[in-house]
Amino acid sequence: MPHIATPLGRAIRRIGGIQPALRRVAEILGSEGPSGLLRRLRRTVRHEARYEDWIKRFDDDPEADRAAFEERLGALAARPLVSVIMPVFETPAPILEAAIASVRSQIYPHWELCICDDGSQSLHVAGILERIGSEDARIKWVRFDRNSGISAASNAALGLAGGAWIVPLDHDDLLRPHALLELASAIADAPAVCFVYSDEDKIDPTGTRRYEPHFKPDWSPDLLRAYNYLNHLSAMRTEDVRARGGWRLGLEGAQDHDLYLRITEGLARDQILHIPKVLYHWRAAETSMAGRGAAKPRASRAMVSAISDHLDRTGRPATVSLLPEAPLARVQFRTPQPVPLASIVIPNKDQPELLRACIESIRQTTTYPSFELVIVDNGSTDLDTLGLYAELRSSGARIESYPQPFNYSAMNNIGIAAATGQVLVFLNNDTSVIGADWLAELVAQAMRPEIGCVGAKLYYPDGTIQHAGVFLGVCGVASHPYRGFEGAEFGYFGRLRVAQNFSAVTAACLAVRRCIAQEVGGFDEGFLKIALNDIDFCLKVREAGYENIWTPFAELHHFESKSRGYEMGAEKRARFQRESQILAARWPRYVDADPYYSPHLTRSSEAVMIRTE
Repeated sequence: MPHIATPLGRAIRRIGGIQPALRRVAEILGSEGPSGLLRRLRRTVRHEARYEDWIKRFDDDPEADRAAFEERLGALAARPLVSVIMPVFETPAPILEAAIASVRSQIYPHWELCICDDGSQSLHVAGILERIGSEDARIKWVRFDRNSGISAASNAALGLAGGAWIVPLDHDDLLRPHALLELASAIADAPAVCFVYSDEDKIDPTGTRRYEPHFKPDWSPDLLRAYNYLNHLSAMRTEDVRARGGWRLGLEGAQDHDLYLRITEGLARDQILHIPKVLYHWRAAETSMAGRGAAKPRASRAMVSAISDHLDRTGRPATVSLLPEAPLARVQFRTPQPVPLASIVIPNKDQPELLRACIESIRQTTTYPSFELVIVDNGSTDLDTLGLYAELRSSGARIESYPQPFNYSAMNNIGIAAATGQVLVFLNNDTSVIGADWLAELVAQAMRPEIGCVGAKLYYPDGTIQHAGVFLGVCGVASHPYRGFEGAEFGYFGRLRVAQNFSAVTAACLAVRRCIAQEVGGFDEGFLKIALNDIDFCLKVREAGYENIWTPFAELHHFESKSRGYEMGAEKRARFQRESQILAARWPRYVDADPYYSPHLTRSSEAVMIRTE
């Protein structure tokens, strides 16, 4: 099986050989079991081949296209000095030479390299720095007599910096030749920007093979509270770094994450810019975070401290914990006291067994103490349904009537008007609650002042994924990533396991403050009566200045379209096509380029894979 053996052999070599690979296999078996190991092996094979193809077909080639990049350089009106910050400690000579060479080979010449040798005892380190510093006046360096840690060394290098912008570079990594040119171009195009980051990939210890690209979303503050997705290449205004005291001592292993949190927490959305290009190679070794996250458990503890401190500084009452299976963080926001009333709005027509099961799952499972049920009836005639309504009324639920042809938007709008709760939870009648704290999680997220719509993680009855957020412009106008995947899947860079921002989520289970729903005018009952009205609603909320979020910590089963059927008939397909065209015309910016979905990922599959088309 050479098509499998080849990428697996590469992966083993990258990790450092058979013994480190076996240790990694044991870790995965312990945390994810045999099925998790198999999924990872399959993913390794698939992504190896797809990324190699992507590099050949779509990646920049600054060496071959040097003239074009030089022309772009010549057209730059502003050319800020960029200070590259490199703490160094006991770096092997070839790796240190390569890291410095990656700076010296930059097409953009307006840089300086500021290095602090953090007390290396190996004589070759000082020898290399002395030699290269004498060759290029743009290279400055200082040396500590003893090892003081990466934060102290970074601050010492920062003390040498005279540039307007700071770019951290690890001593064993590589900048791509056009990295600083792309940064300067981005700054010239958006002069108000204060923080810039790019995509990245990993290289093996020899520096000869690229793999595992991280094609990142645009600014996602909640994803940054789960892990340092910004990572490399990141650029900050020097004045901002100094104003915040540089890198904090005691958070080594998460020192960059901590700094990025402190800088971005004071910025607006349009002051943070993502360059969707691979501009940085992160070298993998067994002891590095790039090669094996479990090699630095101290970094995970530091990450929790950095996120907790950020939440305290910004006045967000919450607790932070690590997920048991990965160095990812869960932030549990505290619900205001007294707890707000949540109005659960459920559109329904007949289907008494379905509605009864849904409501029983809510009442029997939910621990959140303050909620009301608002059933919006669409002309039910079934006697069992009418009897169920009588039961529900007697137990405090309200039944609102909508005796018109089915219009999902209009029914939800009736729910908005009838609800008395501070938080609305739109819920399909074909859902069933899984966890006791589902509503507490939704309400806690929805009550955050900056948050608009909150989506849940929904499963098919067999435990596979039905909903994990919505991406615009994928598989048509909108799609559900990972639909049909196993519920235990990790997702692209862990994104099935952590809360994060999305442009839209499904109203099969969607929480939002009632005042926000009223502010944006509710759902569009005129043009989007049946489908895609929830996507339109979410985009209106985002355009009003709120962040939408999806959380995997509110879980339900969803018997998708069980009450109304799938979009299969010719009439339904035609109507769905009309509504898709309306949404695309109304929101072309999102459909053409969803900010939370990389242009380097496929638009023809819900599997969130590297594009090859």
